[in-house]
Amino acid sequence: MVPMPPTRVLAPDQVAAHILTHVPELEKLARIDFQCVFNLDSADIQIPHWQQLARLIAQHLDSYEGFVIIHGTDSMVYTAAALSFMLRHLPKPVVLTGSQRPLAEIRSDARMNLINSVELATRPIPEVGIFFGTHLYRGNRTVKYSSIHYHAFESPNYPPLAEVGIDIRVYDRHLRRGGEFELRDAFCDQVLAIRFFPGLRPEYLQYLTDLPVKAVVLEALGLGNVAVKSSSLVPLVRALTEAGKQVVVTSQSRHGGVDLSRYENGMLLQQAGALGAGDMTTETTIVKLMHLLGQPDYDFHQISQLLHQSLAGEIS
Repeated sequence: MVPMPPTRVLAPDQVAAHILTHVPELEKLARIDFQCVFNLDSADIQIPHWQQLARLIAQHLDSYEGFVIIHGTDSMVYTAAALSFMLRHLPKPVVLTGSQRPLAEIRSDARMNLINSVELATRPIPEVGIFFGTHLYRGNRTVKYSSIHYHAFESPNYPPLAEVGIDIRVYDRHLRRGGEFELRDAFCDQVLAIRFFPGLRPEYLQYLTDLPVKAVVLEALGLGNVAVKSSSLVPLVRALTEAGKQVVVTSQSRHGGVDLSRYENGMLLQQAGALGAGDMTTETTIVKLMHLLGQPDYDFHQISQLLHQSLAGEIS
């Protein structure tokens, strides 16, 4: 983004020159090739954009030591999660970064975010990460918690992969490769997310059983609790499960995770067929289900099992 009317958006062929003009130090850190894959507000990013990025990285994997993706902050965690699942057994770093203020503005945070991301992309951190402020986080563990602070992201349930201050500290927490690199870029968009709140009327959701939705993510309270007495959601969860749909419970609490065996309310959901998402974020749970449902070699039972297994460090 640039502070110029009327669109405030650079044309694709202007982006590289604009960035290197404002951040010439990048070429002192590494030999950089720049490609504008697409140029749009991150709220407009869809599954084909994720696939385009993953295929581009896979195509050039042997040509570079690392990759930096400049990305809008609003949907960055979704893209990071998607890439982490598509780029299986990634041997090199893929770092997503962005800024709260445009690069051309005086007090922009874009310059340091980009410099640090490029430097971290030269380090042996073989996974998809998000760098923002002073921390590199595992991408599929990250959430955006602020639209105004320069430290806009956090990783509630996993410590940072690296921290930048006067020195750069890279921690020994990155993924260990478990096999040969594999591109799995199939996705299914038949996933819906619902946020529970006191007073939610289950009859408003009865239509879900008739929709071509394959999975429903229920963002519940605390360890995975919803109303089970007045306005109980248990019959709805049972009906969805009996209709062949996956129901996965996440938590509105960022820190911690879901444990459906702890309280009666959660146990009733579990007995109705719901699965707990553990300590995965809601954003990553949504993307993981889209990914799993898109794999032609996974059936319903396998998806239920893989949901609780770590594919890219997304769950403890």
